Amino acid sequence: MSATPTIEPEPVQQTASGAPGSRAAVIATLLSHVFSPALIGTLVLLSIPLRHPVATWSSALLATAFTIAIPWVALVAMRWSGHVSDIHVTRREQRWPLLLITLVSILIGLGILTLTAAPAVVVGEVGLFLLGLLLVGAVNLFWKLSIHAAVASFAALYCLLALPLGPHLAVLVVALVGWSRVRIAHHTPSQVLAGTVVGVLVSLGGLLPVFGV
Repeated sequence: MSATPTIEPEPVQQTASGAPGSRAAVIATLLSHVFSPALIGTLVLLSIPLRHPVATWSSALLATAFTIAIPWVALVAMRWSGHVSDIHVTRREQRWPLLLITLVSILIGLGILTLTAAPAVVVGEVGLFLLGLLLVGAVNLFWKLSIHAAVASFAALYCLLALPLGPHLAVLVVALVGWSRVRIAHHTPSQVLAGTVVGVLVSLGGLLPVFGV
């Protein structure tokens, strides 16, 4: 382990019915990991060829590498060195280096995808991630929102609506993620709501052209 001192994470609120070790808190923590932005983002990008047969697996892998994998490696390195207090980066002031790294990585990825004539749908979906990053970064200038809620709501609406019971599944995913982030006191309800709004806006940016709007 690194000898660099680490910053202690923000304390988790405790109540008589919800101490950090309670069953509900354990479930909420598990949901936070299962629906982590990196994992959800990876599933969205890697599923592009399944959702759009014109897309190639090589372009989807390239998009995933620059949009998710490289920022994730940077996050792990920052956590290991103590530059962030936890893997979900719950402290707003610690998010900036990672947001900038992600921005540069996505822009490089978009450049490579364009130069290699990647299918437009792949470039477009990476563009949606870039849009989400810019919105999150703008809010992060003065306030913290839930990136978990933003990515989960985007993925749920963008990828699930066309499936049987898709709208119901989307609402369930968004509700579970929002509940989990509030339950373990990493976000307030308003921060979760703000993240959800960002996710909805980004998903609309991708869905409206599909419906000819």
